Amino acid sequence: MSPPHIGISYVEDLPRQPFDDFVAEVQRPDLDVRCEARERPGPYAGLEWLIPTAVVVFIGRAYFDAFLKEAGKDHYQLLKAAIQKLTKKFVGSSMPVGRIYFAGANKVQSPTPKYSLAYSVIANLGDGLSVKLLLQPDLSAEECNSAVEVFTAFLEAGIKGTLDPDSVEGLAGAKPVGGTLLVAYNRESKKLLVEDPIPKHVRERQA
Repeated sequence: MSPPHIGISYVEDLPRQPFDDFVAEVQRPDLDVRCEARERPGPYAGLEWLIPTAVVVFIGRAYFDAFLKEAGKDHYQLLKAAIQKLTKKFVGSSMPVGRIYFAGANKVQSPTPKYSLAYSVIANLGDGLSVKLLLQPDLSAEECNSAVEVFTAFLEAGIKGTLDPDSVEGLAGAKPVGGTLLVAYNRESKKLLVEDPIPKHVRERQA
């Protein structure tokens, strides 16, 4: 089955209403919008920032191909507003930070995570590349709006080929891991920065 234009996936013990509301806000007859509940997973083994968050919003390449033209710009603004609204429900100082466990011979509990394990946004830009937006778990409502604003602007510029590499810290020479480029919202600069999920000392050993 081909990827949807827009998708949302969430662990099944979360209330369904916010996701139904999101689908109702973005659904159109010519759009493939899917919403799925999934079982809460057990321990993961892997790089923490690449692990699926409890809620994942997905934007497919097919959406950009169809809806970043003049006729679809209004819907892109609607989608951005719906993502901003959902983001504020799952990111903020009132949300539990949570911890994550890695499976292995010796299960290790991670420190309090730098980025939210509850929520993320992933966009497929085509040619095997996806971009994942990481968000600090304590962002304010205004910062959530700003994060989604700069992320969607980044996606649009990337698809159109008008992206200034200097507009995102660390983008020049960035190396996606497993086909995914991780970007985070910098609350000081109000811009995006590229995050490397592989620790620097590991990179140096591999070099």
